[in-house]
Amino acid sequence: MDRPLVDVRDMLVVHTALLREFRLAPMAVTRTASGDRRRVAAVAAHLRFVCELLHHHHQGEDALLWPPLRERAAPAAQRLIDEGETQHDGLDAALRRVGELLEAWVETPDVGNRDGLAGHLGALHVLLRDHLEFEERVLLPLAAGVLTSGEWHAIGAAAAAAMPKPALALAFGMFAYEGDPAVLRDMLRAAPAVPRLVLPRVAPRLYARRARTIHGTARP
Repeated sequence: MDRPLVDVRDMLVVHTALLREFRLAPMAVTRTASGDRRRVAAVAAHLRFVCELLHHHHQGEDALLWPPLRERAAPAAQRLIDEGETQHDGLDAALRRVGELLEAWVETPDVGNRDGLAGHLGALHVLLRDHLEFEERVLLPLAAGVLTSGEWHAIGAAAAAAMPKPALALAFGMFAYEGDPAVLRDMLRAAPAVPRLVLPRVAPRLYARRARTIHGTARP
């Protein structure tokens, strides 16, 4: 008898949040006046946060998704897995470049550094959009068919474990903004009782406050 497919909808919630933040990132940068170091610091902190979130998300996939996919997927799927890994490499390089340009902007917050960073953030968003579309269309259905539920949830758990604990509430608020409530409840199912009860109330407020600061509205 066929094994039930693993529920991979939690990955869609994460993808939606990442795409939104990277789509909005260039505008957050270009709205910052030249020399406004206070605003630069706030935007830079947010960009570091979302870049780290993406980095740890991909680290979890590199360590815990690609190996079992390669081992269990049909031979015809191997080139698709190769493509996913190649896209990760391109995104990693783009993230590193954004990090360099971000620190240059923090050091010298002039128009040239600002606009250079915004341009690379826009390019990163395009790469990310195309990669996540490929992942959702091709790789997640493969994963749903060959991974166990425990293996799947270990990917998200590894990404969460790599983040500083104070950042997790903001990340969950970011996910909750557009996330399916049923999927969000499932994402918290294994959490201790207190975070499971508190995060659904507190995390959206944390994200709304961050969004007002960075994007100019609590509902970007």
